[in-house]
Amino acid sequence: MAETFMVKEKLIIKAHAQQVWKALTNPGQVKRYMFGYEVESEWKVGSPILWILKRDGKTYTRKGKVLLAEQNKFLKFTDFNPDVDSEKDESNHAIITYELFENEGSTTLQITDDCAGNEKKYEETKRFWNTVLPKLKEMLET
Repeated sequence: MAETFMVKEKLIIKAHAQQVWKALTNPGQVKRYMFGYEVESEWKVGSPILWILKRDGKTYTRKGKVLLAEQNKFLKFTDFNPDVDSEKDESNHAIITYELFENEGSTTLQITDDCAGNEKKYEETKRFWNTVLPKLKEMLET
C-alpha cells in the first residue's frame, strides 16, 4: 500500500464563517493572499475550478473540480497543476477540504490537503499552507 502524505492545518480567525467563506472563494480576495492567483468557479458540486496567475507576461493555471460544497461550512475539491501533472492520472489530483466552524464571532478553518503524492509534494504543500494561512488571517482580521 502506498504511503499517504496529508497536510492538516487549523487556524482560528476573528471573523464570521461567511467572511471566511468569501475570502476562500472570491477571486479578488483569493488574489490578495494566494501569491496573486485568482480563482474562478461557481462553487457547486461538479463545477470546474481554475486558479489563474498572470506574471511576467505568462499565464499559469491550476485546475480542479468541486466535489462537495455547503456554503459557509464545507468545501472539498480537487487540485492539480497541468504544467507538471497529467490530468488523466487522478493520483496527481490533490484533494483539499476546507471546514469552517463558527463560535462566538470567530471561525476555525480546518484544512486537509492530501498532497497527491510523495514526500517532496508533502513538504511543498506544507510550506504553501504555512505561507498562505497567516496572510489569509491577517487580511480578515485587519
